[in-house]
Parts: sequence; structure tokens; C-alpha cells
Amino acid sequence: MLKYFRRREKRKLYRQWVERSGLSPDAIPREEAAEERISPKHKQLLHVHAEDKQQSRLYILYILLGVSLVILCAGLILLIVHSS
Repeated sequence: MLKYFRRREKRKLYRQWVERSGLSPDAIPREEAAEERISPKHKQLLHVHAEDKQQSRLYILYILLGVSLVILCAGLILLIVHSS
């Protein structure tokens, strides 16, 4: 399943390159030859992009976890206050 998302991200990235650089759609490499045609510089950019996206997802996850803990603590405090 992870490979599917990686391929999907690569396809999206290729489409963006074609749109923004004015290349023809034929410039998009085929799936099986995509890795061989990408220059090392672009491979590094793809890797950095994937890492940035993963870090931002972790950041959002930590924020949601913190917010849920605050809500849980507030609920427990309210429960204790109202029960006495």
C-alpha cells in the first residue's frame, strides 16, 4: 500500500513539473523507467520532499495528541468537581 502512495506522489510531482516548466506531457517518464531517468539531484529532492511531508504529519499528530490530552484532563477535572 505504501508503494501505491509513493507512485501516486511521483505522478503528481511529474505533472507539476510538466505544468510549471512548460514541458510536453511526453516528458513524463514511464513508471518502470522512472527511477532510471531521474537525476540524482531530483532523487534527492524527492527524498527531501517525502521527509518534509512525513515530519509535518508527525507534527500534526503530536498536536492532536496534545489537544486530546488537554480535553481529557479538563473532562476529568469537571467530572471530579461536579461529583463532589
